[in-house]
Amino acid sequence: MNPILLVCIVLAVAVSKDQVVEWYDDYMILYEEANNKVEEEENSQGLIFTKIDDKLYTLMGTVKEGDCEKIAPDMPPAFTVILESPGGNLKDGSCIAAHIKLRDVVTVVRDSIVLNELGETIYEPGSNLDIDENTPDYMRGKSICASACGLMFLAGDKRYLMGEVYFGIHGPGTPPGSMNGASPAAIESSAFRTASSLMKLLKSLGVEDEGLRLLFIQIPNATMYWLHPRDFEVRPALITIATDYRDFFGTTGSDLEGGLR
Repeated sequence: MNPILLVCIVLAVAVSKDQVVEWYDDYMILYEEANNKVEEEENSQGLIFTKIDDKLYTLMGTVKEGDCEKIAPDMPPAFTVILESPGGNLKDGSCIAAHIKLRDVVTVVRDSIVLNELGETIYEPGSNLDIDENTPDYMRGKSICASACGLMFLAGDKRYLMGEVYFGIHGPGTPPGSMNGASPAAIESSAFRTASSLMKLLKSLGVEDEGLRLLFIQIPNATMYWLHPRDFEVRPALITIATDYRDFFGTTGSDLEGGLR
C-alpha cells in the first residue's frame, strides 16, 4: 500500500475526519513543493533501513525521493532506530517522520559503537558515506542528524542524544532552478504554504513550543544551527528536542515529557 495512503488511513482511526483532511492537505503541500531534487540527493543511493538486532535498526544516508515508499512498509509496529543522516528530501523525510510517529519508536543519535550478544560490532558511528564534502573536519567520523533527519528524530516517543553527536536545524529551501518560469507571486505563495505546513507537521510530531517550531523555518537553509547544551539556559525549549541526554557534550539528564529536571 502507498505509505501516504497508509498514514491517512491510520490517522482516520485516531482523529476526526476534518482533522485528517487538514493534515493530508498540509502534508501534500510539502510532498509536492518542498525541497525538490537536489544535487546531493541525485548523487546518493538514498536512505538504508537495516535491522541490526532484535527490534533494533539503523536508518542511514541522504533522504532521497521515493525513500518513504521504500522504507515505510518495512517498519515494524515497535522498534528502536539509530539515525545518521545529513538530511535531504523534505517531502520524504516528512513522510517517514509521520510513519515513525504512528508507531512505538525510540529514536537515537549516538557516538558509540553497539555490540551484539557475541561481542560483535553491529553499529559504528560516523559510518554514513553521504556526508557532504563541505563538512568540517571536526565533524567527520561523527554521527550527524540534520535537516530532514531532525523531523524523523522528533517523531520518536523517546529520543536519545548520546555523546558528541551533531543535531542540525535549518529552514526548508528550494534548489536553484526548481521553480524556473514561476512568477514571483507563485514562488512567494509556495514558500508561505510550505512554511505553514511544516509548522503544523512539527506540532503534530509533538513540538509544542512555537518558538522552537519557528527555528525550523527561520534559520536560513544555507546555514545550520547545531544543538548544544550551552544554549539550553538561553532558550529552554531546546531541551525538549530530546527526552534523554547521555553525556551530550557533557550534559546528562532525562525527562520523558521533555526537558531536564
